[in-house]
Amino acid sequence: MTRTLRYLLTKFGRDTSGTSAIEFALISPVLIACVVALSDVNSVQFQAANMQTGVRAGIQYALKGGTDATTMQTQANAAWTNKPSGGTLTATKACKCAGVSHACDTLCDDYTPSQIYMTVTATATIGGSYISIAKTTTETVRVR
Repeated sequence: MTRTLRYLLTKFGRDTSGTSAIEFALISPVLIACVVALSDVNSVQFQAANMQTGVRAGIQYALKGGTDATTMQTQANAAWTNKPSGGTLTATKACKCAGVSHACDTLCDDYTPSQIYMTVTATATIGGSYISIAKTTTETVRVR
């Protein structure tokens, strides 16, 4: 009986017909997780690029001499394609004299026009099926 048992164990130990199926069963969850993660990372990157495009469109308006925050916000929102449902974009105008906040419609104490800063800020939660991140993008430009 021991001879037969030894023979069967030896025969079973040399048999490799199911080895590749077992190896595939062990590695396939890792491969599937990698594919899903790559897809989500791609989605995050694509949405972040769209957000940046919107912000840059608003800044481009300011660089061309525009100083109306409402128009800047409208142009930036129009350029932000595939905007997430909770995404927000704001445009602000700030005036300063010697680094201190000042009213935009009055002259500074030294009778010079105040410096005008235009800022565009976009905020959204971006991501795919499993990965999502909160992202904020801000750009500021001095137009005068």
